[in-house]
Amino acid sequence: MASRRNFAFTLVELLVVISIIGILVSLLLPAVQAAREASRRMSCQNNLKQIGLASQMHADAHKHLPTGGWGNRWIGDPEFGFGVLQPGGWVFNVLPFLEQGNVRKIAEGVPLANRGIAIADMMQKPVGTLNCPGRRGPELYPYTSSLVPRNAPLPRRVAKSDYAINGGSVKINSGPGPDNTSPASIQSYLWPDTDVFNGVSVVRSKMGFQGITDGLSNTYLVGEKYVNLSDPNGDGGDDQSMYMGCDADIRRWGSLVPLFDGSNVPTKDAFGSRHSSGCSFVMCDGSVHSISYSVDIHVHELLCNRRDGEVVNVP
Repeated sequence: MASRRNFAFTLVELLVVISIIGILVSLLLPAVQAAREASRRMSCQNNLKQIGLASQMHADAHKHLPTGGWGNRWIGDPEFGFGVLQPGGWVFNVLPFLEQGNVRKIAEGVPLANRGIAIADMMQKPVGTLNCPGRRGPELYPYTSSLVPRNAPLPRRVAKSDYAINGGSVKINSGPGPDNTSPASIQSYLWPDTDVFNGVSVVRSKMGFQGITDGLSNTYLVGEKYVNLSDPNGDGGDDQSMYMGCDADIRRWGSLVPLFDGSNVPTKDAFGSRHSSGCSFVMCDGSVHSISYSVDIHVHELLCNRRDGEVVNVP
């Protein structure tokens, strides 16, 4: 009768197998993380593609790109159209072209006495296309600004955007905007001087494609915005609602190169992102490009400036 043998792993063999598995996992993990980041970046760029298309549709319908609205104390109001009388900024105005017209219309037809409550309700409506999956999802986030809107009560949590429109290479301080929406208040308010405006959207702008003389493919439209993660009080460029008027929450400048979120630079003027490889932009022609954090500042400024006369290719 043949002898029976028990086949089993020794302790040493088990340890070797465990070590090999550990090595394989350590080798695969970076590849998995890289694949996830590539997927998030692709999704983010698709968001920008949709925003670019929506902005072009807005321009076709209203003969100008989305206005920047009024200032940092105003929220979009559907009763004031799409032009210079509209206190809300570009995010509020592209909603119908992102298939979110129902959000923009929340306060439509509501009597003035109750309209503020409806506007506050709108401020709490996130839109997935306006959030980069590499940073956060379409949820509500704390309103941390000390500024109280003039046309709505203040919600504790609001929808925010991860994208900002191109204000240009020269910074223009938008201010709070008029005290109210009466014709007298609007006319008497000391609006910022926009003669130096060379971007695509600022306070009460109505920029048409014909004004982008450097070429649509050579001018930023909308890009990802930088968020300073190191500020214990919250980033001042990410502290309000995305449905507000012209402010750092939804508008950025070309005075600084794009910044990685973890760079801890105390500014609310720069474009930037959570992606380690660079910051994505949609150009005025609808094409989407990733711009390196090491881009030459002069090149970046030229891409923000629609009328400098120096045509540069996207790096």
